[in-house]
Amino acid sequence: MMKPEIRVLIVSRDEMLLRTRELIIGAYFHATGVGRPSEAAAQLKAMRFDLVVLCHSLRNEEGEVLANLAHRQQPPAKVLALGPRTEGIEKLPWADYQLGVDAGPFGLLLKSAEMVNFKIKSKSRAGYQRTIPVSRSNAA
Repeated sequence: MMKPEIRVLIVSRDEMLLRTRELIIGAYFHATGVGRPSEAAAQLKAMRFDLVVLCHSLRNEEGEVLANLAHRQQPPAKVLALGPRTEGIEKLPWADYQLGVDAGPFGLLLKSAEMVNFKIKSKSRAGYQRTIPVSRSNAA
């Protein structure tokens, strides 16, 4: 599968979350991950991105500064702010959308794709049927 020319910047202080999100989003898009807001600012000034994903490990002020830089790009990049949960969180006025980690990896991928107007196609295998082996100790 060829990736579309959609560029996503992922910013997180948490190395494990950063690498995981790079793998998830990088499966479909050109993903660049950075661990410091200063690196993210430099990337946003040097290159155009379609989507910027900001981790909940960033301080609110850092997220706002990066979102403003993303929105100044031409055309403006979308900003997805990640939080600890999707429901019942304070609305961040600088984010185009907020998503909680409770959405899981697939939820992150789907929301990212939606925000850049990309449809993820899922192909089911014809004739595929899942079978669960029964061990002799569990058989009646």
